[in-house]
Amino acid sequence: MADHRDSVERVPMTAQEEFEAARLLAEGYSTTTPAAVRYRDLTPEPLRGDAMPQVQPGRPPMSQKATDHVSLVLAYSFGSLPVGGAFSLVLWSLSSVDATTLALAAAAPAGLVCTVGIAARMIGRAVRDSAPALPRTTTTVHHHHGTTHMQHNELHTDSKWFGRTTNQLPHDPS
Repeated sequence: MADHRDSVERVPMTAQEEFEAARLLAEGYSTTTPAAVRYRDLTPEPLRGDAMPQVQPGRPPMSQKATDHVSLVLAYSFGSLPVGGAFSLVLWSLSSVDATTLALAAAAPAGLVCTVGIAARMIGRAVRDSAPALPRTTTTVHHHHGTTHMQHNELHTDSKWFGRTTNQLPHDPS
């Protein structure tokens, strides 16, 4: 098996490049310099032939946020199918109706909203206008003379998960 490193032609380095390479090696083996957290190789990629890039099957590589967003869009698009189907069915059923009937059908929801709004405004105005005529609320105090009878009832409820609910009042001892 041939070694591919031998097939690449080496370009001699300048004195500046040799010095930079020696400095980088010295920093790499030094214990006092901080460790690099990233490295960007600026050397151009070697070309291997003249073939165009091939499109790979599947989803293109993207960030996790973009992948989550695409998944949500796909889920919502499946959720919109029943609404679109119902809308198409309504439009298909209205295709044989004349223009007057379509105009009445389109005006009915707006007329209903207007009617409810007018009724709510009239009720609000009637309450606002009649509020001063209503009697003032006063506290009524009742005085009772004689013996009082206190009665206390407790309701015991026994319910099962999928069974029958039983409500029992205890027997009155008196």
